[in-house]
Amino acid sequence: MTHPYASEAYARSLAHAGTAFAVPEWGCQVLLRPIAGSARQDATGAYPLAALAPDADLTGGLARLAEAGLVSVVLVVDDRLRPGLEALEAAFGVVRRFKSHFVYDRTLGPQAYDKHHRYEIRRANGRVEAREIVLAEHLPAWMALYGELSARHGLGGLHAFPAAHHETLAAMGGVRTFGAFVEGELVSTHLFVTHAGYAVSHLAASSPEGYRNGAAYAVNALAIEALDDCEAINFGGGAGAGDDPSDGLVRFKKGFANHIAASWLCGAILDAEAYQALSADAGDGGFFPAYRGVRKVERSDEH
Repeated sequence: MTHPYASEAYARSLAHAGTAFAVPEWGCQVLLRPIAGSARQDATGAYPLAALAPDADLTGGLARLAEAGLVSVVLVVDDRLRPGLEALEAAFGVVRRFKSHFVYDRTLGPQAYDKHHRYEIRRANGRVEAREIVLAEHLPAWMALYGELSARHGLGGLHAFPAAHHETLAAMGGVRTFGAFVEGELVSTHLFVTHAGYAVSHLAASSPEGYRNGAAYAVNALAIEALDDCEAINFGGGAGAGDDPSDGLVRFKKGFANHIAASWLCGAILDAEAYQALSADAGDGGFFPAYRGVRKVERSDEH
């Protein structure tokens, strides 16, 4: 069976980020994106992770993308949805560790929360009703919660998910949704995408009322109990690419995990001449593809 993140329907739900393009050699889809100031395109993997088949023909997929006239491709993969690291390094010009993911792995033993998380979970369960829900039955309320989150944090670009994305999730197999209610009002929701015993945190949002009652603690604790058919639950990483231990989101997710796993950024240049031309004024920040990173700023004392 195809992982939900590898399906055409899922890729099409990300139309705001690019156009779905099948890579059968990898068993998944990528998204084609126009390159600003150019008639060319490049490719990126699906959000939040590209689900590559373990036996993927990596070089064959890269050849297909090159034949399609793309300049480069960049993917983020994790340790459970990819071929071996050696195979990735042999095929891609760039393979480097990305952000850490906080994972609860049942094979490592039962959950053992620290004092802080025990208190917050107990407090939340006394204030909210947490239960598994059917996303399609609560879609307007979920979209309102995510809209509040987007407005509060100024989310845009990739994270400005259109209604079609949420509607696709509601109709897609493998999506498990957990919510918390206060007096019948949905105040916190967490969506997981599951496949073959592995759950990945997809999106989560809480209202101000949800935050006041610590509802997300109750929701995550319930998810760990209810997803008992999943050997591992990936709660994702911090808000940025780093692993700052002072980041509140990192501390929150780490409290539900018993294992820290890597994610990997994999990039390949498919048209070296075009890539070099597009990257001529790129900065030195190590971003891939370079032409999508910070541009060089001309110094005022240079003539």
